Amino acid sequence: MVSCQSKQPNLDIKIYGALKDIMHGGAREGVVALSDVVNDDNIYGVGALEGLDGEILLWDSKTILTRAEKGGTASVSNDPKNEKALLLVTATVKDWIEIPFNGKRLETSLDDYIYQMAKKNNINAEEPFPFIIEGIFNKVKWHIISDPGLEGTHDDHMNKSWNQTDEKIEAKILGFYSTKHHAVFTHHTTNSHMHYYDENSGLSGHVDDLVLSKYTVLKLPK
Repeated sequence: MVSCQSKQPNLDIKIYGALKDIMHGGAREGVVALSDVVNDDNIYGVGALEGLDGEILLWDSKTILTRAEKGGTASVSNDPKNEKALLLVTATVKDWIEIPFNGKRLETSLDDYIYQMAKKNNINAEEPFPFIIEGIFNKVKWHIISDPGLEGTHDDHMNKSWNQTDEKIEAKILGFYSTKHHAVFTHHTTNSHMHYYDENSGLSGHVDDLVLSKYTVLKLPK
């Protein structure tokens, strides 16, 4: 008899930089050229630009770079040339499985639900993996980072960033889950790092708060 064990798809997870070096060590120099990262198909990633100059989203090898200053206008670039990441986590995913929420109320946190669904679908949830949530969201609170300087708390940094809240909006979210990477690519209070993507505006940014609707779907690597 062969026991049924979780197996990790060949995701080729790569991590560049670390939050602790940025928040506590003052790191601002880029650690990897984006043109060297998006050199193949099916690459997904989230991170921050060199100098904390904006947000990075890699969606199926499409580069989405957003920049903004508090009180200003957000801009988008899709050209990775001459761009570097200060922080980045990537994976290669060729196929996804869909898990509709079907209007269910989560009895646990979203982090816990993603963990449970990963285990249920034979993904090793003790190792990092990407996920997608897409559909209509009741609320998404998100930001685009800009360098706030070396002083102040995390909350101070967020208050100095470009912030927006969207409601009843159709969008996509790419996230990375890990129980082992606090202060590396997740903050110490969460196991996930998520970036929002509005295809209509082209804008993307880091998710701070999220309220799902019954018209949302979770996707995990197949």
